Amino acid sequence: MGTTADKADSAGRRSRRSRKALLAIALLLAGLVAADRALVLWPAHWAWVAREMPVRVSDPYRVEALLRSTPPSRRNVPILGNSLAERGLDPAELERRFAAQGLRFPSITIGSGPALAFGMLANAVADLEPRAAIFVAGPLSLRSLPQLHRVRVYDLRSVPELFSARDVLREPGFHVAGLFGELSVVLRHGRALRNAARVRLGLGQWDQHGGGPIDARQGEYGPGSDSWLNWIREPVPDSYPNANTRALAYLSRRLRESGARLLVIDAPVLATPQTQSVGARIDRYRQFLRELSAEAGFELLEPDPQVVYRPEDFLDGVHPSDSGRARFTAALIESLGDRLERDQGVEGSAGAEPVRR
Repeated sequence: MGTTADKADSAGRRSRRSRKALLAIALLLAGLVAADRALVLWPAHWAWVAREMPVRVSDPYRVEALLRSTPPSRRNVPILGNSLAERGLDPAELERRFAAQGLRFPSITIGSGPALAFGMLANAVADLEPRAAIFVAGPLSLRSLPQLHRVRVYDLRSVPELFSARDVLREPGFHVAGLFGELSVVLRHGRALRNAARVRLGLGQWDQHGGGPIDARQGEYGPGSDSWLNWIREPVPDSYPNANTRALAYLSRRLRESGARLLVIDAPVLATPQTQSVGARIDRYRQFLRELSAEAGFELLEPDPQVVYRPEDFLDGVHPSDSGRARFTAALIESLGDRLERDQGVEGSAGAEPVRR
């Protein structure tokens, strides 16, 4: 047995180690907070990410950059949706068409994201003070399955509107991870920040989810096509309403409260024997979308039914090719008519500071 002096010396060493560990943790947390605040208050960084980051590299990071770097204004008309919106609509052509009104069409898209993702973004989109927002819908974006792993964004303010207490308890991991992400930019975008730093320093190129260099044209849309084929093969049809349809209704309400309107357009689908085999399911989805429009107060745009899409207008079963993109954008412009020429809200300041989260 050690002497009393030995015991006291051992206790003293343990105390010193504990104090050093606590100091190290405190310094780490202080560094994290300092880095987080520096990023939040660095507008040039967010503008660079919004301008330079390709789609489908880290869409949540790119979307946050767009939301932070876009000044609130009634000139904003964000395009919302998954890769069907990103691939299907041409913001440059829309801006050219509505140049007289000075409208901007930021592409706030999340690859494979269901409508629930845009329910989570409803407050941030409303904070842009837009004139309107355009949501590109499809059967997969309103599936019965919430597909929380595809949501990839989180806003605590929206949770009570989108989830019941039972829903939260059923998927605690999603909400715990979301809450941690809410605490810090570094925590929610760690890998994307490292990717951006490597590109900006000239040490590499953009990686898709850290899995290797991305090619802007090749191999980008296969997973979306697989999801579509899986939906076609699904033996149990979707039921409505569901979490995704509630999210679309909530997005409509938040925009309406901000003085804007939600315009929804159904994405085109390539007519194939496979899609014809589930024609009744597609018709049911479209019928519910019309019913939800009347109930939730958004406007469902009806493109000219005479517009015919050809096989060469698609990269796969659902994603438009360049020709399909031009055709779908023209159909949207035609169905919009003069809706965007009439501002229903109060004009915001075009030079205002971007919204800070």
